Amino acid sequence: MKLVLDTNIVLDWLVFKDSRLSELQRAWEERRLELITHIPALDELRRVLTYPQFKLAEREQGVVLEDYESRVRIVSLPDGVTMQDLGMPPGFPRCKDCDDDHFIALAYHHHADAIVSKDRAVLDLAKRARKFGVTILSPPQLTTKLGP
Repeated sequence: MKLVLDTNIVLDWLVFKDSRLSELQRAWEERRLELITHIPALDELRRVLTYPQFKLAEREQGVVLEDYESRVRIVSLPDGVTMQDLGMPPGFPRCKDCDDDHFIALAYHHHADAIVSKDRAVLDLAKRARKFGVTILSPPQLTTKLGP
């Protein structure tokens, strides 16, 4: 299973060790999934890790980034696709939070099995995005899908 994880899921998994993502951890350890990301998502994670509310020292931020980078395959968006023009098909739904559109585009262009998010703005697109071949899952839905 090929997955795109949004930044909040990465934080919950690798920083907060959220037990609700234990099935994600198990599936990754058992090599039942492939995680993909791209440079804009890594840049976002790098920026978010510096937020004061997380109280992560620079060294800790680096450890999280290295850990995540060791678990993912970094890919590029297709030629001609940019952060300003994500190359989505006509009629593809846009996210209320346009900062999340690049995760959806990544999943679309790389034919990911799903994007995992807990962001309401992303989850609200699930039904409409499915018509374009993009599956959006919440953590509990992912757990069900990955179940033993």
